[in-house]
Amino acid sequence: MDYTLPQRGRAAIDFLADLRNLSNRFEQSTDQAAFDGGLNSDDLPEDPAQLQEVVTPLMENNHEFRVLRMCRDWTLEEHGQIAMDIFEEIRAEVEPGLKALQNGPATLEYDENLKPPKYWDGYEFHKSAGGWDGHDYMGFVHGELIHRRMVNPTFAGMVYAVRKSVADVVPLENPAKILDVGCCSGQFTQGVAELFPDSEIWGCDLSPKQLEQAQRYANENNLEWRLFQADGADTGRADNEFDVVTSYAMFHEIPISASLDNLKEYLRILKPGGYAVVGDVKAYHTFNNYNRWKADYWNQVHGGDPFWREYASTNLADLALQVGFDEAEWKGLGEGEYPFVLIARKGDNNE
Repeated sequence: MDYTLPQRGRAAIDFLADLRNLSNRFEQSTDQAAFDGGLNSDDLPEDPAQLQEVVTPLMENNHEFRVLRMCRDWTLEEHGQIAMDIFEEIRAEVEPGLKALQNGPATLEYDENLKPPKYWDGYEFHKSAGGWDGHDYMGFVHGELIHRRMVNPTFAGMVYAVRKSVADVVPLENPAKILDVGCCSGQFTQGVAELFPDSEIWGCDLSPKQLEQAQRYANENNLEWRLFQADGADTGRADNEFDVVTSYAMFHEIPISASLDNLKEYLRILKPGGYAVVGDVKAYHTFNNYNRWKADYWNQVHGGDPFWREYASTNLADLALQVGFDEAEWKGLGEGEYPFVLIARKGDNNE
């Protein structure tokens, strides 16, 4: 949907992106200062909690590092509010079109009796003000203004390319029916639909506002997605229904107990011979000790992701085998081993 950002909104997004990008130069200089001061990655503990005890006081004693942390904290804490403020400036222009896009070939089924899991309440993931449903158009705010306007340009378009790379590892050539769990506003679902244009695409999420944005995207592109509100651990779908179940960037936002419950559900609803394909952030075992500290510090400690550490310290292939998948592989993609992906197969005789 076409719309025009007001000058103040454009300036706010540009300032946010420039502050993030320009302050990033302090990361390399503070790394070097730590190494010059005698810090050696090989001498550090491997455990993330112990790493925080050892490395964090040293780094936070560096003035440039404190400036870097201040800039990153500010952009995380303010980006959601900035996006909601921008929406209010363009509401009169975009609201009629957003309402119109709720009509079309894509369907959305709400669950008014849904009881969200405990981890869903009380957190603004990534420190995004308002969380997933804190605004009547939070799907547009998050999916369009934050992701397309703020996040993707900051990372030079990498976000959408990375997501599509996960969908590209689905081992089946033409799966009849695919479910994307935790589909949010449909950004990963878009990549799945592009790679499998003849497949029947389903998507579920706990957030009704994010699902509404996914529906708008699908209708705008004349896609017959079937969207429904549900917990990935309890989808309410039939046994042996889907050829593929996918999920992207959701498992680091849920506790390991919920990851197990999700994988059990994926196994139940997959057809024999079907695949679960789960993409997410890089696992901790691939980092040296110092870079493991950085990943843990900027995400678990300062990133607003309370379950990042337990996710990144867990082998999802082990979990998949534990719940009953016949085959499972947990690996990084490409030279940078990013993102990580779980490819788990349900046995042919597993019904």
